[in-house]
Amino acid sequence: MKSIKAEKDLNNKKILLRLDLNVPLDGGKITDTTRIDKIIPTLEFLIKQNSKIIILSHVGRPKGKVVKELSLKPICKNIANKINQNINLITKNINEINNKNLFKNIDEKIIML
Repeated sequence: MKSIKAEKDLNNKKILLRLDLNVPLDGGKITDTTRIDKIIPTLEFLIKQNSKIIILSHVGRPKGKVVKELSLKPICKNIANKINQNINLITKNINEINNKNLFKNIDEKIIML
């Protein structure tokens, strides 16, 4: 499998990343950031390439239900702090999202679903 770093022209391209960010949480606090730390170099590379990044992930096994304790919000904040970028966490039902909902703001570079 080719690495994303082998791609030549990623400028303004939408890149979909399915990431395993199912990190352990205790009361909404991340107790181990290993999985997050491993994806930072890829995100930084894509940011330098001026790509639009769509991150797909989950926490726990909510079985299709919205469970507040399993929110990606603390993970989103942790990543945003590490890469010094805003990340738009979209909390809408994934079945209700269409392309028009993504990257509404011209300056928006990263969204998380």
